[in-house]
Amino acid sequence: MTKKEKVAIGYGNDRIECIRRAFSALGGIGRWVKPGHRVLLKPNIMSAIGTPTITHIDMLKGLYLLCREAGAKEVMVGDNPVCGMPARKHFEGAGYTRALEQIGCKVVHFDEEDWVYRYRPENFCLKDMHIPKAIADADVWITVPIAKTHEACVTTLGIKNNHGILPDEDKARHHRGRTEAGTSLWEKFVDILATCKPHLCVTDMFHAMEGQGPAFGKILEPRLVVASDDVVACDTVVQELMGIDSLTEAPLTRIAHQRGIGLADMSRIEVLGERVDNHRRKFIRAKWYPEVDTPEGLVVLAGDVCHGGCQMILRYLIDTCHIALGKEAREFGPTYILCGDRPPPPPEDRFVLVFGDCAIYSTWHYRYRRKPRKIGPWWSPRPGYADVPGCCPVQLGWLRGFANLLRGYAPLVSLFDGLEIVEAERYSFAEGVPLEKNPRRWNWDKEWARKYAREIAASRPPSYIYAANESIKGNRLKDGVRPVDMDVAYPREYSRIQTVESYSLISGNSKD
Repeated sequence: MTKKEKVAIGYGNDRIECIRRAFSALGGIGRWVKPGHRVLLKPNIMSAIGTPTITHIDMLKGLYLLCREAGAKEVMVGDNPVCGMPARKHFEGAGYTRALEQIGCKVVHFDEEDWVYRYRPENFCLKDMHIPKAIADADVWITVPIAKTHEACVTTLGIKNNHGILPDEDKARHHRGRTEAGTSLWEKFVDILATCKPHLCVTDMFHAMEGQGPAFGKILEPRLVVASDDVVACDTVVQELMGIDSLTEAPLTRIAHQRGIGLADMSRIEVLGERVDNHRRKFIRAKWYPEVDTPEGLVVLAGDVCHGGCQMILRYLIDTCHIALGKEAREFGPTYILCGDRPPPPPEDRFVLVFGDCAIYSTWHYRYRRKPRKIGPWWSPRPGYADVPGCCPVQLGWLRGFANLLRGYAPLVSLFDGLEIVEAERYSFAEGVPLEKNPRRWNWDKEWARKYAREIAASRPPSYIYAANESIKGNRLKDGVRPVDMDVAYPREYSRIQTVESYSLISGNSKD
């Protein structure tokens, strides 16, 4: 008889009670945490935005108490929030630093710690990465996600929560959906799980989010905690509770199951504690298409946009701006966003945000780029357009680019709290790599754009995105850094430079 993975569901009046009931059904946390162990808890602290966008502090307190009762010598809590957001600032901003230290937890800011190199050539795309030394040294590490829908992955649970163990340099890699080019956001998350599996997954479902997750959805109160030592099985049961099929609708669990990294087949999972049927409800899914449900004052012109790349970050922008742009549009007309490869051209007399490398470098010849440097009302002239580089722009440079088109009264400005935009001169995949070799540029350069446009026309993606400078890190990643075998890590057909004498971009043939 095939062995079944065990997943426990705890139900109660508060999170700590739910945690205790879930682990009681599993036979106690002492099955994993032994006397003298050092335990690391990894919550979802994507920013200091509050619950249920981030893991509730009581989840961490409840697990701390169980671990100490089992004899753990030390319990640590660590994370690396969204790219460009320093962990220390957001732990403090959410009030977690003080609360955790009061109960005896050690707070670990992954972005300030040493990193340990990991290489797994059998991965689909993220074949090498860095993990925090705190995780590498822990006897047990526990991922503590919160149950939410997600614009690019359907849900964000235990598998997705592993993204927060990477440094920003590694997060920026393969954060797009081009499987034909050997890159995939979904496969990347499964690659991380395959390289660094948590010992336990404990999902906060006391409150949950449906709709426009992971940040702007509707709050629900299922009052549950789900736990297992198989992250994929744990995510599968949570998705069953959300009314989502893990093998047909949820890409992360389906891929992990197909690759043998965990179980996403409910027939092979034994659910302990509460019954799924008693708590299942159909969560509203997130809208992910950039053109759908845009607020007044915002027009999105989408080309061939990456699922999970620009698409995902654009949804953040769109969902944030539902209030901000109404007055702006009535006075000055809508702001246009161009995204993806070869988007339609915008009107000549509107403000334009060009989002992501594909849009920037396939539109360099568009007529709007020849507008005066400043347009708009005489009392507040602004740039006619702003470019937000990156593939995809995960460093949140889009906030700066979008702010360049607004006058400052928009609610969006509040998101700058706790945000550090790092300039290209100080942020590179490798020390000494010239800017023209760095795919994460912040400054517009027409000559480089023409070169990039030729490469897009000849072979997508541009060659250097898969070149060695993605695996030879700078000074931030000090320990254990070494180059990888590029022929193994990145297929040769994606690292070969190809050039052509001419190329075609929308309006016909163009030449340098």
